Order: sequence, then structure tokens, then C-alpha cells
Amino acid sequence: MSDRKPTPCTEIYIYTVRGDAVEAMLALKDRLIEEARTLDGLLASSTFRSNDDPNVFADQMVWRDEAAAVAGGTAFRELPSSGAFMALMAGPPSGGRFHHVAGRVPG
Repeated sequence: MSDRKPTPCTEIYIYTVRGDAVEAMLALKDRLIEEARTLDGLLASSTFRSNDDPNVFADQMVWRDEAAAVAGGTAFRELPSSGAFMALMAGPPSGGRFHHVAGRVPG
């Protein structure tokens, strides 16, 4: 058994919400984040809105390790609000899993 601390894994996804659905997405987002907090290994979840386009958002999730991120991505689709959230998008999100390689991470 290793005493090595797991390497956190960060997921970053960028997506566009349909023009008529931004308010609905914002109303749903807090509930979805609360549901996501039940996922094993999720350490933090944040949503950002673009300064350039009010319909573009980015989600950042920090997981205990990559295995938790992979399992959490699968489990996310089963959350009660996930289907409604995905239906508000103009298309599929882009992004993926990342690990820190340089610079200082706040916090």
C-alpha cells in the first residue's frame, strides 16, 4: 500500500446555453451542484460565466483523483437534474480532465 497522496484531477467544461434558456439554467444550477456534491471524490465545483458572451459558461470540478473524476462523470448523468441541465445546452460541452503542471493554484 502506498502512502502517496492522490493527485487531484480537475475537469473543465465549456458550454453554450440556448439563448432562451439562460435563466432556466441559472435557476437549476445551484440544485445541480448540490446533487453533484453527493458524488464520491468531488472536492469542489464552480461555474463561471463568460465576460464576452452571456450564453457561454465554464464548469470546473476538482476531484480527489482521476479515477474519481471518471466515475463521477458517469454518475453525473444519473443525477436527478442532469437531464434537464443538458437539455438547456445549445450543443455538447467541450473540455475534459486536467492535472496541474505549473504555477500556483489558489487556495
